[in-house]
Amino acid sequence: MQNVVLVTMDGDSARLSPPFTRRLCFSHCLSPVASLRRRVAMLEPSSSLLGVSDLCALQAQGDGGQFCSDLIAEVRALGCPGVFLDLEQNYPMLQGFVEQADRRLAEENIPLYVPERCAQGLRYAAAVCEAAVSGGSFDQRFANLLARYGEGRVAAMIQPVCTSFQLPSTNADGVQLTRDDLERLRAQYGAQVFFSKELCAKYFTYMDEMSQGHFILFDDKSTIQEKYRRLSARGITCFVMARDAALLH
Repeated sequence: MQNVVLVTMDGDSARLSPPFTRRLCFSHCLSPVASLRRRVAMLEPSSSLLGVSDLCALQAQGDGGQFCSDLIAEVRALGCPGVFLDLEQNYPMLQGFVEQADRRLAEENIPLYVPERCAQGLRYAAAVCEAAVSGGSFDQRFANLLARYGEGRVAAMIQPVCTSFQLPSTNADGVQLTRDDLERLRAQYGAQVFFSKELCAKYFTYMDEMSQGHFILFDDKSTIQEKYRRLSARGITCFVMARDAALLH
């Protein structure tokens, strides 16, 4: 699975197990004075994208150019194959930092990944887009993204969803359910589960005691593997949380 990047967080095992060869470690953050700060030890840097968060940069001010220089130096020193710049929490306040990183890292031939929201207007970075869709078409969404950004500039974050929508729904995000909630509702209402080819997920519907309709959308191992198969066929790199890695094989 050369096109899979395992996303590891604090406390996750650093060891890469076959068939995975790459990981993303959020080992660094942007500090309040716009410097690059190492948060945790970065193991296996030669196979790990350098992940930078903005959790320490609620009011970051300073020279974005110096931040980029520090970032490039750190990548070179560690031998990382690329950077994931996750400044979404404080975007667009940090938009200038993202734009400078897009240009500077491209000049150094360092691959850059950013969340989809931060990719608007960038020329080189790959947009990392959520793989879950609650409406429309999974395949068409990624076809549109490739048409917008170009080949090699679209990646996907595959995370299993388990979401409830009250019908008619005006909220595209719905309400998150636990797996226990999901199984309880299926048993309580005797719901039959279907696979949506368009959404690339499973679903069921039910009417509650108040005659209110509900639509439950969720993933399991089979739908995660199908999403991965479709994305791989388009040459799209897939980011997967380490806790979900077992769903891929």
